[in-house]
Amino acid sequence: MVSVYNDADYLAAYQQKQRLFYTFVLATLAYVGFAVGCAIYLTTLPYGDTGQAFPRVLVYVVSAIYAALIFPFMAIKYSRSHRYYKMLSYVCEGLKMEELNYFYEFREKSLQKDNIDVVGCVFETWSRKKQEWLEREAYFDPEKPLPEIESGDLVEYITQSNFIIQYHIVEKQALEFEEEEEDEEYEEYEEEENDEEIEAEGETEE
Repeated sequence: MVSVYNDADYLAAYQQKQRLFYTFVLATLAYVGFAVGCAIYLTTLPYGDTGQAFPRVLVYVVSAIYAALIFPFMAIKYSRSHRYYKMLSYVCEGLKMEELNYFYEFREKSLQKDNIDVVGCVFETWSRKKQEWLEREAYFDPEKPLPEIESGDLVEYITQSNFIIQYHIVEKQALEFEEEEEDEEYEEYEEEENDEEIEAEGETEE
């Protein structure tokens, strides 16, 4: 089977998360140090000194810049990195499920799984109970190259929390979906409906 993830991916995600966290800590320490320095400088000035306004305004400005930068940084960049690292942790330790289905298509629209961007992989599986084809959708990491799977391929794959972590193409073009035939039948039906409407309009005019 082809493994989507390896130990290097887990290590890289961990290192990225740590770098972002340390960046936040250093930025916060620098801000606190600056604020404390301004406070100490302010206490050294004589009472009623006109120069007291400058350090106070400077602290207000720096505080606004810090808040404007650090909150989006932590809420978007660090949070995203942390969720991705958490997902990889589940991949390593979580319960896995193995399935064998026919691949249908990649879903082009953006999906979200646990607030992580994903690509939908649509499979078709035959239900003996309902005697019909049912859709089964798994998720693939968009940061990884999409697998070279085509419509109709019989694929064995392993998922964890519905993320594909391993896959193997058992047979190429094992099933041919009758999509084109259905489209042609639908078009013929539409043409017949249009002809009937035209005839009905002609009879009404007469």
